[in-house]
Amino acid sequence: MQTYEQLKNRVPHDAMLAGDNSSYIVGGHFPNHELEKILPKGMSIPSADVMAARYPTLTKVEGKHPFLLMFSNCNNVHDVMTEIKLRPYRELMFFIPVTYAHEKEERLCSYVPVLYLEYLIGVIGGLYLGLRKEFHPRMKDVETETTKSFLIEDILDVSFEKAPANSTQPLDPFFTQTLANPTVTVSYLNRTYFYTTKVYPKAVLGASPAFEWRYKGSVIENDEHTFANHCEYHFTTSQAMRYDAYFHPSYSVAEGRAPGRETAAAAVPPLS
Repeated sequence: MQTYEQLKNRVPHDAMLAGDNSSYIVGGHFPNHELEKILPKGMSIPSADVMAARYPTLTKVEGKHPFLLMFSNCNNVHDVMTEIKLRPYRELMFFIPVTYAHEKEERLCSYVPVLYLEYLIGVIGGLYLGLRKEFHPRMKDVETETTKSFLIEDILDVSFEKAPANSTQPLDPFFTQTLANPTVTVSYLNRTYFYTTKVYPKAVLGASPAFEWRYKGSVIENDEHTFANHCEYHFTTSQAMRYDAYFHPSYSVAEGRAPGRETAAAAVPPLS
């Protein structure tokens, strides 16, 4: 639990939530013409130049835009201030690299359109971040030592095979950059919020994925360009903020601002 001095000196960019997840992270591809139909106001598919600069190792797939799918078993999730822990739960979420335009500025962000959970308290808590969390109590998952599958009927069907434990590797650069981008979400009240997600990998393995995701009339499936990792990691997220509060705060967020404290920083230069 944080001390009185730490609580008194907190700012919105400080880590608010923390936990330890075991996730299968997948790189999939969304057809451009279908993605453009569902992106909210102010968001667009980044230019080829921006994608090449920020994702230099990523192979371009003609007519499709890469995005991240994350299938997680969440453990030790707690708010940093009180350290009250939630029970373990399952959460499925998606991050789409987008250009967010605000007045004369453009920013590379990662758009989270929806999250699926089987834990009602987690859904209610997500509303505080402005997240579009959906409650799916009948979500199914089956796990063996080397395989994992998730099923939400008529929405999502996914399965994985994990590489041997002696084949550790770094987290794919596409995942690292997408998670490092400022996260943007649009609440059920149609308000746009930004927050920082930080991921600290502990162990990373390769994985072989197969998935089918039905979302807003689109059916997105794995193909020959799909790639994946299995990752054990610690994570933090900051408080959700409006654009100016996040990108133009009245305090410095370049580094941790006090000894022994972690700050989720928003020091991300604009694209324009």
